[in-house]
This record gives sequence, C-alpha cells and structure tokens, in this order.
Amino acid sequence: MQKEARPAPYWTTLLLGLGAILLVAAIVASPEEVFQASTQGLKLWWSIIFPAMLPFLMLSEMLIAFGLVHGLGVLLEPFMRSWFRLPGRSGWVLALGLTAGFPAAAEAVRQWAQQEDMTALQLRRLTAIAHFCNPITILLVIGTGLLHNVTAGGMLLAVHWISGLLAGWITARLPESSRKSKKRETPAASRRTSDSRTTTSLIRSAWEATRSARERDGRSFGKLLGETVSHAVQTLMVTGGFIIFFSVLIRLLTLYSGQGTLSLVWPAWMEIHLGSYEISRMPNDLRTQAALISAVLGWGGLCGWLQITAVTRPSDKGITFTLSRVLHGIIAFGLTLAAWTSLTRIVSNTIPAYVSRSSVSSFAERNDSGSQSVMAGASSLLTQIEGTSMYPWQLTVLSVALLSTIILALLAVSFMTSWWSHRESR
Repeated sequence: MQKEARPAPYWTTLLLGLGAILLVAAIVASPEEVFQASTQGLKLWWSIIFPAMLPFLMLSEMLIAFGLVHGLGVLLEPFMRSWFRLPGRSGWVLALGLTAGFPAAAEAVRQWAQQEDMTALQLRRLTAIAHFCNPITILLVIGTGLLHNVTAGGMLLAVHWISGLLAGWITARLPESSRKSKKRETPAASRRTSDSRTTTSLIRSAWEATRSARERDGRSFGKLLGETVSHAVQTLMVTGGFIIFFSVLIRLLTLYSGQGTLSLVWPAWMEIHLGSYEISRMPNDLRTQAALISAVLGWGGLCGWLQITAVTRPSDKGITFTLSRVLHGIIAFGLTLAAWTSLTRIVSNTIPAYVSRSSVSSFAERNDSGSQSVMAGASSLLTQIEGTSMYPWQLTVLSVALLSTIILALLAVSFMTSWWSHRESR
C-alpha cells in the first residue's frame, strides 16, 4: 500500500502562490515579450525536441512490451551489476538516456515502476544515472548552431557521456539512506536476477526472459501501437509545456533584473538551451566557454528537473538525484578543461556527414553582440539550425544508429565483465 503524500509546508504554499501572482502581473505588464518568448520556445520544441524524441518514446514502450528489453537486460546484467549496482534490465534505460535524453529515460523509469520490477532505491539510482541531454541538442544546437564549431560539439558530447558515467559510478557507491528501500523488489524480479546468474547460457536465458515478458504483457500489436503513440505524444506535450514556460520565465527575469550577471545566471540555472546560448556570447576563449557549457549540460537545468518530476514519482529522486546532477556538472567542467587540448588534436580534422560544410565555420565568425536579448538569440539560433541541412528523418536515422552503437558497446563491455568475473572466480 502506497503512503499518502505529505502536504507541503504552509510557507512553501505561500511562496509559490506569491510567485504565481508576480508572474501573472509580469505577463500582463509585458505581453509582447511573453508572446515572443513562448513562440521561440514552441519553435525550439517543434524543430528539435519533438522529432528527436518521438521515435524513442514509442520504441521504448514497444520493446518493453515485446520483452526484448528484458532479454537485453539479461545480457547486460554483468555490466550493470558491476558498474552501477543495478539489475541488467536497467541497461536499456541507460542506453536510452545516452541517445534520446532524460525525458525518454524518465518515461522508461516510469514504466519499470509500474511493473514493480525494481526497488525504490534502484529507481532513484537509475533516474539519476540515466539523466543525459539529447546528443542531437549537443551536436546540432550547441556545437553547430551556437559555437559554429562542429568539432566542439563532438567533444562536448564525449565529455558529457564520460562525466555522466563517472558521476553514475560514484552515485552507485553512496551509502544507502534508508533500509526500507531494500524491501520492494518483487519475487519475480528476484527470480530473474537469480536465473541470469545461474544459467550457463546467457543467450538462452535472454530468450526465456523475452518470451516470458511478452506473455505477461499480452497486448495485441494494434492496441500496443495506439497506446504507444498516445503515451509518447502526451509526454512530449508535457516537455513542450515546460520549455515554453521556462522560455517565458527566463525572458521576464532577464527583462526585470537587467543585463548584468543575472542575465547569465538565470538561463544557466534554469534551461540548458538558453543557458548555453548566453555562455556562448561571453567574451572568453572557446575552451572556457565549452567548460561552462559542459557544467550546464551536466546540471541539466531546473526545467529538466521538473520534466523528470512530471513523468516519474517524487520518491524516485531525492538527494541522490541532486548529488548526481552536481557531480555530473563538476566532473564535466573539470574534464573539459583538462582534456580540451588533447581532444582538439584528435578530432580537429573530423566533420560529421550530417552537417553541410558551409555551416562549419570558425568560432570567431559568430555574432557576439552584447545587446542581443535571450529571445532574439534563440530566434537566431533556430535560423542557423534550419540551415544545417538536418531534417527530421535524418534526426531519427542518426539517433537510431547511435542507439544501436551504444547498445553494442554496452553488450561488449558486459560480456568482457562476465568473462573477467568468471576468470577471477576460478
């Protein structure tokens, strides 16, 4: 039986109510700026977020229903148990977070929570570990659109992944805060974990897990497809609403707080796209800007935090999620500063095939106008993105290819981990 949620303290309710009143007053006082901000947020969501995430949200639920994720989890059991102290079936959520971003990963966590296949502690840990930004955002929006440097986008993505995995490894080794979180694993989940350890053939065990999961789901393909589309669009609508809301909020805060330091702090703290844009306008060298953008991407922004809250339950986050975000940002910042020169030498002559050569310009060629507002910059960013020869179907193809590559890499590491553990046990 689930415990009832505790009511919020009265002072929290008072502050939220006062903030809502002030926000409404600011919207009434500045309707033109609010309209422009909401329009730019809508364009950003429709141009990048929607086509990049929709296939993965649908794919995730369908693969779980078909049981393929359960079979993949058996194969990933050695890696996930050894590195993150999580069951193997959570490997799909990690791969989804690496390739589709945190909203898709949060949706997968919600699906696992509904099946009650994982403990509360494991759900909190998985929510924190699988929180990554969409790679299309880093490569296309930030690398090409903001920095005008495709190489920088590739290096930011590599640093974002590596620092996120390191933060997850550290988070998985934190002491458990509650004994009750250990007591929620179902007998079915325990049997699958035990079977994956005792069965001599991982392939046979994976097939058995796939078949069993498909039998338990039992939905026809038509019903599954309809529910998959409905859930995916609903999740994307929530994500779009958050992006539009924070676009308006950041615009109003910037408008009424002036063009000083706060004009950089608000976007960097609240939203990764606009925060990265403000950092890209700073009169610093590319290395410093990339390090600050890495920290913003690792933190994920308050907008990303609330998107996760809207999809998963509040009990699936807590201090573990907060600490993981802070660690991710700190590690990404330090790693970018330390490895920037080496990474530049490695990928200096690499130009991705999905970007036209005309869009690859030097960093010095970008517009550094200090008087440009956040929303004017977002409009300029969208114009640049539309000129990079990237279409929605290309986003899907690139993302699916990236997901397949990451899954194969995780499987290879998992088999190596299993082989090494078997060798050490002799």
